[in-house]
Amino acid sequence: MSSRAIALVISGCLLAACAGATPQDAALAFSHTADPARPFRGPIRPDLPLARGYNDAARALAYADDNPLIRWAYRVWCETGYRSPEDAGAGQEVDELIDPAQDLVSPQGFFHSRFARTPMPSGGARFLDNAWYFGADGLGVIVVRTPDGLLMVDTMTTPEEFEQVVLSEMPAAGLNPADIRYVFLGHMHADHTGGANVVQRLAPEAKVVMGAPDAAIVDQAREALRNGETPPPGATVRWRSRPTDAAEAAALHQTRLRSVPNRIDMRIEPEPGQTTGSARIRIGPSTEVVAVLNPGHTPGQMSVIIPVQHQGETRQLLVLSGNDNPDEAAQYARSMDYLRSVAAQVGADTLINTHGYQSAMFYHLRRLQADPSASNPFAMGRSGVDRFLGVFAECQRATHQRLEDGTWLAF
Repeated sequence: MSSRAIALVISGCLLAACAGATPQDAALAFSHTADPARPFRGPIRPDLPLARGYNDAARALAYADDNPLIRWAYRVWCETGYRSPEDAGAGQEVDELIDPAQDLVSPQGFFHSRFARTPMPSGGARFLDNAWYFGADGLGVIVVRTPDGLLMVDTMTTPEEFEQVVLSEMPAAGLNPADIRYVFLGHMHADHTGGANVVQRLAPEAKVVMGAPDAAIVDQAREALRNGETPPPGATVRWRSRPTDAAEAAALHQTRLRSVPNRIDMRIEPEPGQTTGSARIRIGPSTEVVAVLNPGHTPGQMSVIIPVQHQGETRQLLVLSGNDNPDEAAQYARSMDYLRSVAAQVGADTLINTHGYQSAMFYHLRRLQADPSASNPFAMGRSGVDRFLGVFAECQRATHQRLEDGTWLAF
């Protein structure tokens, strides 16, 4: 099966497998198991004053210009909440998308994950002179070509998935996987770490970097799997349903072992007494990146700022990994404040997320792949990056307050 025939789901499940794959395909059939119907995050009553203040602050930042990525962030995180069709079991009707080609979130805030399966064009989506997005509309990998080798952020869900939709497509973009020098794992969830061992096999000198708190969870998962024990949640792929026999259980165990990174070479530690931290990493004579520990989505979530080239200019690309987490909204807001400060100091002026559905980035990636001269919302300038992060921080503060006030429900 060619990579063009494989459609991905954001959770890492291959479409063919989800639809009823053969036993030979079973090792690829992963997604989050369905949870019982439950309330979903979203408004049920008008905001009280403090939450309304946070919301208004975010709106002011979002509407300072017409950048669609920033406006999406405000609309989803502040106005509608983040909802999944699978969670819509409390009597609400899931509204349809206006245009799936441009936005995977409905007017009421429902994320239609089935549309996130579409793979990127052959050769990935080149969105800067030396930066590409590989994968699918919902989930992907960022690759930057530097004078000192290739840098990669995130690695999909399983080795097989990584090989099919990233490695097999890199040559079409003129990229050799053997040239990978650093892999930055944005957080410990299984849909971001599955290909790390493949990289270490193809490029043995490549370094794997991760936030220290998440790396500790990965260490626990690896040890548990090697001992035949249950790994901590989130850090390993999950079967789309419970294994029904010993053969399925054994297949799941082996795939988990292959998908959990064998080693983490560098850990970004929090500053003393803090949950956040950062480190400058010298890649080679010409390249230095900044890794930023900004927990919220996970305890060790990490963002990376990488120097890139675009239209003859050097820019600073901020790569985000993950979405929100209502249970940790207050922490997430503080982390975004910290990331916002570091990004301003480094001069970050371009931004992307490895979840391509965020801000409907997949639509703009496809548009730039078809017409590189089209307007590029990722290159939003320093003020744009600052406002994007500010919108997210204020929306997280609003979420926390709304949950405290009881004016929103949370899943």
